[in-house]
Amino acid sequence: WSAPNGNGAAITDYVIQSCAEKVCTTFDDGASTTTSVEVTELPLGVAVTFQVAAVNAAGTGDYSSPSNEVVPASPPGVPTGLDGTPDNTFINLTWTAPVVTGGFAISDYVVQVCTGGSCVVANDGNSPNTTAKIVGLKNGTAYTFTVAAVNSIGTGAASEASRAITPRTVPGAPTNLL
Repeated sequence: WSAPNGNGAAITDYVIQSCAEKVCTTFDDGASTTTSVEVTELPLGVAVTFQVAAVNAAGTGDYSSPSNEVVPASPPGVPTGLDGTPDNTFINLTWTAPVVTGGFAISDYVVQVCTGGSCVVANDGNSPNTTAKIVGLKNGTAYTFTVAAVNSIGTGAASEASRAITPRTVPGAPTNLL
């Protein structure tokens, strides 16, 4: 912002407010005459405006007009509804995208494959699709899965683990027919 006229007294501080959903909160940055500040602890994914008032020996002046709205970015929220359909050595997974995107189109999902208490990240490619084909699994072995959304800020929290899903195939042909 630009410093106002001090009206005969030097500016000794600025009071910064962030306003979200019609509630304004004063940001405590200490006494400073700097005309910029990094405001922290904002509500993620919620539109925020800012207003500033100058302080001199006579007191605190009027607040500026509100700034344009900004939406603080964050990693995306948690995907839901993770489930899968078993097949021969693979499982087709589906899930619902998180409601909160963190302020960006989701760019990928990280799928973890778990069995026997051990988890590995699936190599399912880079895709914003809410499906994945997890291949190279062992028929007859139960697997659980988690999925986390990714945006340009980072990776969000993982979903709850899926139900146990076991890849399978049709039985082999009978033998020793008499």
